[in-house]
Amino acid sequence: LLGQFRKRKSFSAQDKLYALDQLKKGKQQTQLARDLGINESTLRGWKKDEEKLRSLPRILENETGLQRKKVKFANDERLDSALYQWFVQARSEGVPISGPILKAQAEKFDCLINGNDSKFKASNGWLDRFKKRHTISQVLVSGEIHSADKEAANSYPIELKKLLEEGCYTADQVYNCDETGLCFTMLPNRTLTTKTDSHKREGFKQRKDRVTLLFCVNKSGSHKLRPLMIGKARSPRCFHHVNMKALPFEYTNSRNAWMNRSIFEDWFHKTFVPQEGKALLLLDNCPAHPPAENLFSHDGKIKVCYLPKNTTSAIQPLDQGIISVFKQNYRREMIKRMVADNNSSVDTSLASLNLKEVCHLGGKAWDAISARCIERCWIKGLGPAFLSSTHDDGNDDEPEFTRLIEVDVRLAEEALREYEHSHHDILNWFSADDICPIYEHMSDDEIVANVSGKNEAAPSEPETSGANDDDDDDGTSTPPPKVSEAVKHLEASLRWLETQDVDSIKILQLRSILDFARSQQSAANNHCTF
Repeated sequence: LLGQFRKRKSFSAQDKLYALDQLKKGKQQTQLARDLGINESTLRGWKKDEEKLRSLPRILENETGLQRKKVKFANDERLDSALYQWFVQARSEGVPISGPILKAQAEKFDCLINGNDSKFKASNGWLDRFKKRHTISQVLVSGEIHSADKEAANSYPIELKKLLEEGCYTADQVYNCDETGLCFTMLPNRTLTTKTDSHKREGFKQRKDRVTLLFCVNKSGSHKLRPLMIGKARSPRCFHHVNMKALPFEYTNSRNAWMNRSIFEDWFHKTFVPQEGKALLLLDNCPAHPPAENLFSHDGKIKVCYLPKNTTSAIQPLDQGIISVFKQNYRREMIKRMVADNNSSVDTSLASLNLKEVCHLGGKAWDAISARCIERCWIKGLGPAFLSSTHDDGNDDEPEFTRLIEVDVRLAEEALREYEHSHHDILNWFSADDICPIYEHMSDDEIVANVSGKNEAAPSEPETSGANDDDDDDGTSTPPPKVSEAVKHLEASLRWLETQDVDSIKILQLRSILDFARSQQSAANNHCTF
């Protein structure tokens, strides 16, 4: 790379950052300038602008921007950052944006940031510079919300294939993660009202039975990470006295049960990185996902790559059927739970469905997704990026996608017959919460506070749901039974199970649990004797 510098008459931002990194590694300035074939004064100029150069990945938010030879920074970086955050959020929600709208919003932000000192007027020249700085090729956007960019979706798998070959990544080392909303007690009779509500975002926000889930899988389907659940309460009563590490899902919280950058970074560094030796993680451009420069392992073996904007529905593997199968499986488990609880009405059964139960139902739903299903979804979205596979047809006619859902619909119709739902209503029910928001929608004032540094003093921990950290739908916390009580009931359960026509493995599993409880009881008794 050093040899390539000598052939260049001008240097990109990426070149300059490379040179600055060499200085940080201890290389002498004189020697580096000689190696690069540039004057020391040029290198000193780059060093003087280092802070601005380091901020480019955050400002430009794509690698091609770093290839530019010249990058002009905004006169008011707070205004520039606020407007770009607003633009990204608006586009992620499918809001059409025109040049006049951008200019008007810029002037509004300037008034909020500079108050009475505001003298800014958004000219056409300013708008052109803003668009060029952020590689916005076309401001006027039309079309349906979240309609996919077909050209980018078709070309990206070829780009990904080159990236995988250069990095020597195997199918086990390529991952995708994505969030989805889950209204875990929603019934079909609430589905149509929610989906046709003109204020559906606010409606979902107010639901007490809504959580955000984060899933992550690799291409081969051999590794499904433990999902992350985001609720509103910091310490739900149903989790009191529970070993959280033993739950099928991880749990954290935010003010509105939405994903934010703080939670995602925490998950990435504490959950994803420790489990992987070498990996490439593919992400969509959700505003709650931090810039790529914040997501890496210290040894450089874990890297993040963002999918092209507006292609999620077409190529992201988790959106090609994996999340849909999870929701189908979850609602099947939910119906089975209601059917088993035949002494209670449907409403009573759902009222007892707390977050701990949702974790266990969701755990069954997640475990039931096969490696074959996962790999086929990867091939459906990003097939050309990978070598030929035995599951490369990408069709949706496998049991995971078709046959099981019909069985589930019939089961739901039987369990919910008192509600007289139509077949169509129940089909809609399986995907009703797909439109559930998963990230924080920032107001103009919140964006301004963010770029003005007024949130710097805020704690880095996820926000709690208020003064009361407990869920209010779960009653009082029940203390765990004593070990002697557990042994007594397990012995009775084993005697009952041995009379049933069940697989011998289930009996062995229960015997193993009973042996564990007895060992704990023995240890407690020995401790008391001392």
